[in-house]
Amino acid sequence: MKILFFTNEYSHPKLPPNGGVGTFFKTISYELIKKGHEVHIYGFSKKSYSLNDNGIKITFFKQYFKAHPLAELMRSLSARLGLSKITAYWLAKERQFLAKQLKTYSTQNQIDIIQSFTFNGFTAYWDNSIPLVTRFHGSRGFWHHYLGHKNDALKIAMEKKALLATPFTVANSYFSKDFIKSYYNVDVDTVIPNGINTNVFSPDHSVKEIPKSIFYIGTLSKAKGVQDLVEIFNAIIKEEPNASLHLIGRGAKYWDYLKAEVFTKEALNKTTYYSHIPFDQIPKKLSEASIIAVPSKGETFGFTIVEAMALEKVTIVSNIPVAQEIINHGIDGFIAKDNNDFKNIILNIFKNTEETKPIKKQARQKVLSQFTQEKMTDNTLAYYEKIVAKLNNDQ
Repeated sequence: MKILFFTNEYSHPKLPPNGGVGTFFKTISYELIKKGHEVHIYGFSKKSYSLNDNGIKITFFKQYFKAHPLAELMRSLSARLGLSKITAYWLAKERQFLAKQLKTYSTQNQIDIIQSFTFNGFTAYWDNSIPLVTRFHGSRGFWHHYLGHKNDALKIAMEKKALLATPFTVANSYFSKDFIKSYYNVDVDTVIPNGINTNVFSPDHSVKEIPKSIFYIGTLSKAKGVQDLVEIFNAIIKEEPNASLHLIGRGAKYWDYLKAEVFTKEALNKTTYYSHIPFDQIPKKLSEASIIAVPSKGETFGFTIVEAMALEKVTIVSNIPVAQEIINHGIDGFIAKDNNDFKNIILNIFKNTEETKPIKKQARQKVLSQFTQEKMTDNTLAYYEKIVAKLNNDQ
């Protein structure tokens, strides 16, 4: 099968830095190549790129507003002046350009199926002449509704248009499925949870665990619950002075705010901020943790939760809807009802470390049975085959 992933990011050292979507496309592309499928990464960036990544053909063309500087000037001015109709015109113009580029490339390369993502609605004008699967990794609508981000109504409208442009929508969790239906009024065709590399994220017993340590990894922000975690730690350090907090991730300005406004002196003295660390160093660093905390206000899936569980770490997650799909409370991890509950769970774990050993084992077993990249790829491939077979039968 010839499969194309349409994207503006991909994880490769010669390409610009990427987020979770870029990592997802790399992961699934490698798995599909191993199964003998032909994979194309096609999309747009600030510059043009043409690369080959272990048999994966990567082609990025220059994004619309970089290739058309006058259009960028007009779009920028209309946005600054609050001229929403003009801004909407240029957003549509960009997406029509993307659809045309995608159509040309896909036809020339005889692509069987395309997959892209919901965020920003870049596929809003696709005509589905070649079936397009839209996978929900998150969206501006989700950011606005759950994380308090600005209501970017025009781009959110494009996200809905992109979801409506194809009947083949995949959610990465049942929570995401329900969100898409309630927020965009669009039905999701199937749910395929994310998967991780359980060889990379596996217990490393050569790494010495830091006793009574709490680790957090992710962007430092209020939406990710980092301020809550600091306030929880302020309370913990009063009862357990040997505890330590370890923060990993981008957000130097937010770190400065936390130091100045949120941390107590005692808690700050027992906290280490590592800033960003490369992906390949993450499993070893997290292996030092006694507890991995995920205090987020909202996640569509939660890679950090699954990665922590795969490392056989005690994982505590805030009471967000998707947590219920991943963790069985008290069996393979913990779900904290509120900050006080979060604190009490941590203190109880510190006092009863032996009792967590079966929880750690169960956590990894849960990931191995439900959240591997192999399972995710197999489910995705089965979905592609179902779509292509149905279309062939209809013709």
